[in-house]
Amino acid sequence: MSGTQDLPSAPRYQQLATRLKAEMATGQLVPGQRLPSLRRQAALSGLGLNSVIRAYGELESAGFLVAVPRRGFQVAAAAAPPSSASRDHDAAPSRCTPLATPSLAIDDPAWQAMAHASDPALAPLGAAHPELDAPAVRRLYRLVRQKLKHHAESPSAYALPPGSPALREAFASHLSHHGHHCHGDTLLLCQGAQQGMSLILRQWRASRGRCRIGIEAPGYFGVLAAVEANGHEAIALPTHAGSGLDIEALARLLEEGEARQMDRRQTCAGKTRPEMPPTAGNRHGKAALDALIVSPDCHNPLGGQLSLTDRDRLLKLAQRHGVQIIENATFAELSFDTRLPWLMDLHQRQAPSPAQTTLLGQTISPEQAPGVITVGSLSKTLDPRARCGWVWLPRPESVTPDAELGMQGLIRARWADGMGDMPWMHAALAELIASGDYGRHVHRMRRCYAKRLQLLRETLASALGDGVWLPGVSGGYLQWCGLPGLDGAALSRLHRELLEAGIATLPGYLFKAVSPGLRLNAAQLQDDETLARLTTTLRNALHGADA
Repeated sequence: MSGTQDLPSAPRYQQLATRLKAEMATGQLVPGQRLPSLRRQAALSGLGLNSVIRAYGELESAGFLVAVPRRGFQVAAAAAPPSSASRDHDAAPSRCTPLATPSLAIDDPAWQAMAHASDPALAPLGAAHPELDAPAVRRLYRLVRQKLKHHAESPSAYALPPGSPALREAFASHLSHHGHHCHGDTLLLCQGAQQGMSLILRQWRASRGRCRIGIEAPGYFGVLAAVEANGHEAIALPTHAGSGLDIEALARLLEEGEARQMDRRQTCAGKTRPEMPPTAGNRHGKAALDALIVSPDCHNPLGGQLSLTDRDRLLKLAQRHGVQIIENATFAELSFDTRLPWLMDLHQRQAPSPAQTTLLGQTISPEQAPGVITVGSLSKTLDPRARCGWVWLPRPESVTPDAELGMQGLIRARWADGMGDMPWMHAALAELIASGDYGRHVHRMRRCYAKRLQLLRETLASALGDGVWLPGVSGGYLQWCGLPGLDGAALSRLHRELLEAGIATLPGYLFKAVSPGLRLNAAQLQDDETLARLTTTLRNALHGADA
């Protein structure tokens, strides 16, 4: 076995995870084999207990390990090395699989969880709502009252798409001031990042038909709902705490898809009717992926962040394979110490030359090249009641040769989806942002959320020890609380017990998480009594599982 000293540049927990994966690949660890307990592994490897917990947790979330109640961790069946017969074609399983979910109904857990988040009798640790007791929020509503008086004379007026010019210019100036060079005419305002994604997916459906859309797993359940509600196929891509989307797995999936396309082109080479060039708009689902929705910063629910190296590689993979990217920057402004360039920033710097570029080995024009569309929301950084999100296109006229995917197509789609927004809210937001109050608010809340997350992690780790896995968070206010000692039934029971204790949370199965856990909202931890109730209920559940 190779020691952890072989990888001096990687964090120590990652060294352990890499070594264990290598032992699985070579057959030293076989499916069903139990791993040493957390404390035993810490002693064997010379690591701290938290490092072992994080390594096991990452391997579990990636599908290499499974947690068995009262037995610890064992190697998952999917982690077995491929047989010699299949080794040439499947040397490393991609673990990228189609993901299906039933349509949301009134009694679905996700719907119920959102209803619980609005229940004033419950501590709202489930829904992703920011702290509302903030000076900028109070000023926003003073401005709203002023703007309402002004707009009372035009009660039927709408802020028609693409939205208030003043607000678009103010927000573009705010983004540019913080390193994201943006122009107001490239922004479309909507009612949230969720609606922004849905508008894009709807336009893709109209222009391309059913597409294969890569999504993170675990990932925000609203993304999956938007993909399937608009008639597309969701492809689950493994995603990890700390490092975010698994770029290696994505690369394998795309390379396999390219090989299949090359085989088809060779088969068709002798036919009289030539195939069309492989632009992003004419593949109609034949490739491994048509598009990808990814959260490079502050992943929901795991809190991870793509490294700069992985961002660069992701963009190169997308360009080579014709994959359109939707960058979900919903929480990105709340990143803590490491604030990296967004994918849109890197895409604009690496834009193809005006003359030509290549896609799957064929020359195409820059207008045919896949691009990046970034979506975000003031609902997560300021106030959900503002109902204001945004879609940022790399250029206003078009993103691809499909007119439906450019600004004019999205304007028509937004108009058809409710005509517009409230002009008084846009006017109030424009003044708040232009004054600099919004930027100062974001800076202040980063510090506030970092302290609350630290308090949450320290309290739970001290009280529950090995019973919880609390990965580090790159920003925002959401904390994944892994519960490796619970099975699915015990997690559902815990969720109900927390509701009875007056606490709303979101169980991990809503996010398609492989391992049991809860997503918690540290922004709403405003008193010690709520944290004490949470800790007590979790402790009782873990003790019950051990009994």
